[in-house]
Amino acid sequence: MSQQLNPELTTAVSASHSPNLGYHWAWTRGHLIPAALFGAATAAVALIGAPWWVWAPLAVISSWAFAGFLVMRFGVRMNQVRTLPDVTFLASGTGRVLDVGCGSGRMSISIARARPNATIVGLDDFSATYIRDHGSANTERNLRLEGLANSATVQSGDMRQMPFEDRSFDAAASSAAIDHLQPDDIRRTLSEVSRVLVPGGQFLLLVIVPNLWLTIAYGPLIWRMRPRAFWREALSEAGFVIDREGSSGTTALFLARSVQE
Repeated sequence: MSQQLNPELTTAVSASHSPNLGYHWAWTRGHLIPAALFGAATAAVALIGAPWWVWAPLAVISSWAFAGFLVMRFGVRMNQVRTLPDVTFLASGTGRVLDVGCGSGRMSISIARARPNATIVGLDDFSATYIRDHGSANTERNLRLEGLANSATVQSGDMRQMPFEDRSFDAAASSAAIDHLQPDDIRRTLSEVSRVLVPGGQFLLLVIVPNLWLTIAYGPLIWRMRPRAFWREALSEAGFVIDREGSSGTTALFLARSVQE
């Protein structure tokens, strides 16, 4: 059910507070645990005079874990709102924008900062367990902190079957959300995005794909990430043409346009 943010609550929250994006420490700082453990083990076996081939593998694992922390801290930056990564997205500055899988509001806030005259609807089922206090209430709080009480709504719903009419949005965006789904559900979601967009409506898609930085950060989990070719094909099947493809930090960026009649 869509909920309009209460503008009266905006004044009750200090502007000095920051949005609580709430990504769990296990993802943002968890690499420090194996870095410390294997670092300590390296030092211990070196001090007792063990040969290099005993402590060297431990040192490599410790270094890899610390490198993963650096990638997450300065590359992925889960708990930071980033600048809108494409200046051509919604260049008119106005329109109704859907944030698909809005989570705690990171992408919605990014769009609002760059396009203050836009109206934003955040859609999520709020089932993610890696975000603390995850739910519509926390997302609404974050949007209020940004002064979006009159220009943003939060809608609970399934991105695979969106509760919106055809052609009800001028643009859509999604960051690190659709890529959590299985391939068939990804295709279903992309088709839904195309359905709710006006013809020619833009779709800014940020997804995790295999690359060097994420191999360092996620290690064996990299095999679960789908390559760029998968996303190109899936977007095309859903009725999009890709106007620009690139990267934003450690993630892949696709700026696509709906060509559905």
